[in-house]
Amino acid sequence: MQIQGPSSIGIVFVAIAVIFIAVAFRDYLTSENKMTIARKIWIRMAIIFAGVGIGLFLVQIFFL
Repeated sequence: MQIQGPSSIGIVFVAIAVIFIAVAFRDYLTSENKMTIARKIWIRMAIIFAGVGIGLFLVQIFFL
């Protein structure tokens, strides 16, 4: 598999965001509905990675 450009990298970033959401959900299940610091961090990281991935898609659409 060869990386072709921003869209392929964007897919990787969105996939990492999905992994972070899964880890946050696992923390939700084990902490009995209490908001932990770890869950806040996982969710923030997921939002950042998803934003970067979506941004790379938009860069490809509008500028390439």
